[in-house]
Amino acid sequence: MAREAQAPMPRHDDISSMISVQDARNGVMSKIQTLQAIELPLQEAHGCILAEDVIAEADIPPFASSAMDGFAVRSSDATAATPESPVGLQVVGKAMIGQRPDATVGRGEAVRIATGAPIPAGADSVVPIEDCREEGDRVQILRGVPMGKHIRPAAEDIRAGDVLVAGGRRLSAPELGLLAAAGHMRASVHPRPRVVVFSTGDELVEPGKTLEFGKIHDSNMYTLFGQVKEAGAMPYSGGTIQDDVDELKEAVLSHLSQADVFISSGGVSVGERDVVKAAFFRRGDIDFYRVAMQPGMPQGFGLIEGKPYFGLPGNPVSVFVSFEVFIRPALLKMMGRTELERPKVTATLEGPISGPKEKTVFARVTVEPSGSGWSAAPTGGRGSNLLATVARANGLAIIPGGVEKLDAGDEVQVMVFRPRDD
Repeated sequence: MAREAQAPMPRHDDISSMISVQDARNGVMSKIQTLQAIELPLQEAHGCILAEDVIAEADIPPFASSAMDGFAVRSSDATAATPESPVGLQVVGKAMIGQRPDATVGRGEAVRIATGAPIPAGADSVVPIEDCREEGDRVQILRGVPMGKHIRPAAEDIRAGDVLVAGGRRLSAPELGLLAAAGHMRASVHPRPRVVVFSTGDELVEPGKTLEFGKIHDSNMYTLFGQVKEAGAMPYSGGTIQDDVDELKEAVLSHLSQADVFISSGGVSVGERDVVKAAFFRRGDIDFYRVAMQPGMPQGFGLIEGKPYFGLPGNPVSVFVSFEVFIRPALLKMMGRTELERPKVTATLEGPISGPKEKTVFARVTVEPSGSGWSAAPTGGRGSNLLATVARANGLAIIPGGVEKLDAGDEVQVMVFRPRDD
């Protein structure tokens, strides 16, 4: 696969400068490459993108079969049959599913046949069992059938040489079934990225452990774990890292062989204990910059031995929004997806939302159908620590830069991140 042109990630060491959301996203996406295709068993390939066309090597189905239980006949023998004037035929054999018929059909003959069984040579139609009356080694046909009736022809579904499944298609249940029907056990697909997630901070404690004063339970690990999984990638916990540069470096390097992507939360701002910045800033692998967005202004991104590293701010809502804006599209691109955006709708606000005029604001809302359109209701305050406002929401209302406030009744574009009833 040809590599894309590498647009430089904007670097902003001056903390007073900011870059737009679109510029930051463009910089990220220019460095993201689709993962090389690998062969996976069909069960593991579910949800992955097929890397190339799969061509059918044989007809599907490979033989003509019966759509009914009944008798395989020559239609010309039974055309005139009625209940008042049945046509008698000699039963010369049977055709069972999964077996070769044990007889052929000549003039004046019939073969008993099961649904799905191969059509015996000489027959061109099937009379359903309810239109027949058996009498020893003969059968009375009570209703005639036209040629081809109740026969499933060979190659009715797929012909040899047809494209079975096109490259670029996401393999869902029907595609897996079709590949299996053609005899394929494996498929060449772009795999799911393996994403290692870290949380950083001396204040963090694993859920389930007792909190001492000044400590908080780590929520970011679990938010990101869920978001990675929902995007279709494979999340792995890298653990909670204290504010220690060497500990973070060791943790990242120890996962290099098994990870395709790294995500850390916390430690990318301007404080003296911003461990991610201290660990990687001088290496030149990771760029740290301020994005004109709320929440999620401080961001870090770069490559560590060719593998994307996303350094997110530590506040839980900032983590959620940053993932949606930057990381989810990157993971989808790595998986070979072409549709990278969440669906967006234009909704009418039920309450006011606001934010800094110089930033793009992502406000948490509940969006649902209303009349002939959509309505969006804010779910709470705009603080980046208020994770419950995300749990109550199903969309992010986007206030573009240059707009300080939108009032009830105003229209707003909403990025929908889950169905309302989930």
